[in-house]
Amino acid sequence: MAPSISIGSAAPSWAAGANKKKSVGAVVDDEAELLRRRNAELEREVEALRLELGAARRRAETAEEAEERLCVQLGDAEVEALELARAYQAQVQALAAELAAARGAVAGR
Repeated sequence: MAPSISIGSAAPSWAAGANKKKSVGAVVDDEAELLRRRNAELEREVEALRLELGAARRRAETAEEAEERLCVQLGDAEVEALELARAYQAQVQALAAELAAARGAVAGR
């Protein structure tokens, strides 16, 4: 919070006596009212911050759930890629064996 600066204003001479007559009880009441207003203002700010925090928590939970779903999808994609790679490797080995047998048959003629 920024510091505040208080600037007094000149009061007419007839009003100077009125300020001196203010009782201690009135000053305490004024300060109490000022503190009540400040307290109410702070309570409103706290409530606004609580709402903001709740919204941020909900966004974080949503992001965490999305991350979990993406991790599951990535895991599934990795499993599928590994299965495809193994199947491709097996097919390449089978074709290599077939090619070797064909070359052997051609060489044997």
